[in-house]
Amino acid sequence: MLINRSLEEVQEQVLKHTARLGHESISVLEALGRVIAEDLYADGSIPAFPQSAVDGYAVAEQSEAETGKYRVIGHLSLGDTPEARLQPGQAMGVVTGGNLPFGTKAVVPHERAEIQGDQFEPLELIKDGNNIKQAGEDYIQGDLLAARGSVLNPGDISLLTAYGRADINVYRKPRVAVLCLSRHVVPWHLAPAPGQIRDSNGPLLSALVMQDGGLPASIKIAGRNGSSVKDTALELLEQADILVLTGGTYAEGGNEARLLMEDLGAEILYWDVPIQPGSHTGASTRDSRLIFALSGNPASCAVGYQLFVAPALLAMQGLNPRLQRVRASCVNGFAKRTGSRRFIRGHAVWDKEGWKVTVLPGQKPSMIRSLVNCNALIDMPADSPPVEVGQDVSILPLNSLY
Repeated sequence: MLINRSLEEVQEQVLKHTARLGHESISVLEALGRVIAEDLYADGSIPAFPQSAVDGYAVAEQSEAETGKYRVIGHLSLGDTPEARLQPGQAMGVVTGGNLPFGTKAVVPHERAEIQGDQFEPLELIKDGNNIKQAGEDYIQGDLLAARGSVLNPGDISLLTAYGRADINVYRKPRVAVLCLSRHVVPWHLAPAPGQIRDSNGPLLSALVMQDGGLPASIKIAGRNGSSVKDTALELLEQADILVLTGGTYAEGGNEARLLMEDLGAEILYWDVPIQPGSHTGASTRDSRLIFALSGNPASCAVGYQLFVAPALLAMQGLNPRLQRVRASCVNGFAKRTGSRRFIRGHAVWDKEGWKVTVLPGQKPSMIRSLVNCNALIDMPADSPPVEVGQDVSILPLNSLY
């Protein structure tokens, strides 16, 4: 077990105990944002045959007479399969996206054509290949359509359906359950009694999980249903790949979250990390399930999720779990000197001068205000002086920024 080790050391410890999930077959129409679990290759070319890029006339080579005119021998509609081959001096009416007859040199748009009976005279210089979508100009047989481990976007859906894919294999979404250990917390939809507060961490974590491609499994508050905390935790572990405990990470004379992990027979991976907010944090593993303990303070809970839970959740889906890092100019500064390494909640934007980040108001661990519009964490090393306006800082962009 790692105690009071660096953030990077405990992150690597978690990833060593994080296995990629199995895959499932789903409809391609439901695959947006999912992580594909196989390499997919083109089994043919797109277009399969040369097609017209405009409504107009497909023309062959000029006839030996060189009159500048062509004889129109017919017209093709969408879906028609051309059978006759154009001979020198011949033309055929075609439509956008329609297949072209063999022997086509170019396509002349309607607006650049003069028709007299069955005679057609182009009003522009004809160049080989003009207005033709060549066979395979988009994709050819054997091209990689989608690589394993990539997140499917709308363009991928279009491409896969163009190749007739109905179902595809994607990695299963990680299921995440939340158990609140704080005794003074009630479900968010209930009115709190004096001395109680509503649970905002459960919904916060559920939203973060969905943003990172996971599936919220359940939110429970210890002691609400009469079951023991251990029994509730065991029930949640049956439903989820990751169990997140909130609250109970530090108390004088004991640590409820850590004691619960030990009571569950879990192997503790690390405990306490010298960061602010949320230094009293830990993780364990039980029967290939990961259990994380995060602070009950909202800002600390959110930062802990981003630094510890999110990388594991991404790794389970076959995605890169390492947080990106960029340099940014701090717009408004931060007046406090840091003791331990501190993660300041900020809002980052890109403009013509580069990345800029604004320190959000409400930086106390107990405050929610700094989470609103938060899309980056400013990473301040231990023993850093206050941040000056315009100072260059290191930021970790969060999911919503990219």
